Order: sequence, then structure tokens, then C-alpha cells
Amino acid sequence: MKEEGCSIFSFSENKQRIDTLINGLHIGVLVQGSGSEILFCNKAALNMLGLSWDELNGRSSFADCNIIHEDGTSFSVLDHPGSRVLATKRAVANIIMGVYRPITKDRVWLLVNAEPLLDDNGNVKEVISSFSDITERKSIEEKLTSLYQSLESRAFELATSNADLQRFVYVATHDLQEPLRMVTSFTQLLKKKYEKQLDEQAIEYINYAVENASRMKKLILDLLEYSQFSSNNEEFVQTAMNNVVKDVTTLFSKQIEGLQAELIVSELPVIKSKTLLMHQLFEKLVSNALKYHNGGKPVIKIDCKENDDHFLFSVNDNGIGIDPKYSDRIFVLFQRLHRDKDAYEGTGVGLAISKKIVELHNGSIWVRSEKGEGSTFYFTIPKEQKRA
Repeated sequence: MKEEGCSIFSFSENKQRIDTLINGLHIGVLVQGSGSEILFCNKAALNMLGLSWDELNGRSSFADCNIIHEDGTSFSVLDHPGSRVLATKRAVANIIMGVYRPITKDRVWLLVNAEPLLDDNGNVKEVISSFSDITERKSIEEKLTSLYQSLESRAFELATSNADLQRFVYVATHDLQEPLRMVTSFTQLLKKKYEKQLDEQAIEYINYAVENASRMKKLILDLLEYSQFSSNNEEFVQTAMNNVVKDVTTLFSKQIEGLQAELIVSELPVIKSKTLLMHQLFEKLVSNALKYHNGGKPVIKIDCKENDDHFLFSVNDNGIGIDPKYSDRIFVLFQRLHRDKDAYEGTGVGLAISKKIVELHNGSIWVRSEKGEGSTFYFTIPKEQKRA
């Protein structure tokens, strides 16, 4: 039976095994004596420092290595991990050092830990330091920091430009309305005063000017409405969607009655939303369904399906439908598919506003349609809303 502390290996065999083990490590190991002189350094340490053993053996200073802190300031002699351990007799951990390598003319970043080896009197006889190369990690961190700063700067620029844009749109839309009102008023006054003296073509030109001024005013008001959504500060509250649809139905009651339209509304959930915006969203979608009917009786079906983390709403109609190739384009501001302004009034802002409202609720909106076969607009609303 083998006694405790005994070894089946000879001293030389043990030394060989220890040397192989230490030199096989991927971390650097460096041993300093009580006078800071270097007594031992493994292969990994030599590779990281970019020096040979002959260049390190016995030296007690790294002053010529141009070692810096992360902030770029130089390490003083007393800052070095070995010096700190010798002075305090305590271990130090996670010291980051940037060491310049003169041969390769680059800098390696090391994460250093150092432990004291005490003699029987409690004095430090050796300092054992271990370190790993974190240059790649530092490079990634610097890139991420640079990217974050760039994103922060870009976000600030966008916030500033968006604020400027909102101010511009607000001022422009208000300032443009007055001259438009004047154009309309004076054109109508011109028609009234000189109607008997003007021929049919002149009357037609005047009517054309009035109609286009009215359309321009509607366009300006729609643009103003669209611009105001980005600064909407309404709180998310519990919203009974059946009540929302009921209010919208009342709003369009005369139009529904005139077209003899039928609205089929399923049992809708109570969701967390900005209630006023939900009213506006359904106003836009129901208005679209009524406007683009196919000449027959409009039938509009409003439904909702509950999923794990969101509600999926749908507004289906039996109207003229949309060519699938335009299914994304219709949500772009001022995009109109129908050039016949008399048949289908509008400015191309309604669905852009709908998209904006859904996005403010962290959802998405899309359409499934075929030309001549009606359309179904889908949109999702998450069950939980993040605070802005």
C-alpha cells in the first residue's frame, strides 16, 4: 500500500511532467522573485509578450514595454500586478494591461491575475502571475462601443430631424391653408359675379380650380393628421373593441344606410391599446371598405382570433379588391391605385395612417386580396404593450 505523499515517479520525471503541463497551457504563467526579477515564464507567456526567454530572464522591469491602462494612461512601476502583490502581500485579480510588442509593433491586451507565495515568516518570496490574451475581445468591445455611439448619434439626429419635420409639417400645413382658402373664396366669388358673362369653358375652368383647391386642402389636413401620430402620447388602456366598432358604425350610419351595407361583427376582445387611435384605425378600414364597393350591397365582416401573445384582427369586404402586386404599395403615403378621383375620393393617406397606428401598437398590418374579389385587411396587436 502506497504511503500518503509518495510518488511512483522520480523527481526528474515529475519535473518533466510539470514543465509539459505548464508549457501546454493556453494562459501565460510568469514567476517573479522577491526583487521583482523574472524567474520563470511559460511558452504561452513568451508568445503573448512577443519576447524570448533570453530577453526576459532576470529582468525586473517592464518599463520599456509601454504598458497602458484601458483609458490610455501609462502603468507606473507601482501599478504593475507583481509590484502590488509584493507591496501588499495580497492577490490582485482582473487587471487589464495593454502591452506594446516592439518586434511586431502592435499592442496585446492581457487580463492579469497575481498571487503571492509566502515564506514561513509571511514574507513574499515569489509572485505567480497568470494572464490571458483578450485582444480580440477588446477589439470586439471597441467596435461595439463605436457602433453604439454611432447608433446613439444617429438616433439623436433622427429625433432632431423628426422634430424639425413635425414642426415644418405643422407650420406648412397651417400656412398653406389660408392661401388655399383665399383661392377658393375668390374663385367662387368670380364665378358668382361674372357667371352670366362667362362661357361654359370658363365656368368649367373655375369649377376645376375650386375642386382642386378643395382636394389640396383635404391633402394638407390628412398630412397634418399623419404627422401628429409620431408624437402621440396617449396611454395604453384596456379597450373594449366591440365598443370601438359600435362607435365607428354610428359614425358611418348614414353612409351604411345609403349603400344598404351590412356589417357583421364577431365578439371582439378587450385589448390594451390607445383607444382613440383604435377608433381612427377602424374608421380608416371601414371607410375604405365602404368606399371601394363593387356597386352591389357592401358586406363588411370584422373578426378577431386570439393567439398566444397577440390578437389577430381582420376586416373583410366584398368590394373591388386589389391586385396583389400592389399589396405593399397601398400602405405608402400618398400612394393611390385609382386615378379616377371622381369615382373614388381620397388622398392616399388613410392606409399609411392605419399602418402608423398599428406600428405604434408594436403590431403589423397587411392585406390579402384579388382584383374583383374583395379584400381582407389583417393587423396584429400584442397582448402586452411595452412602455415607451
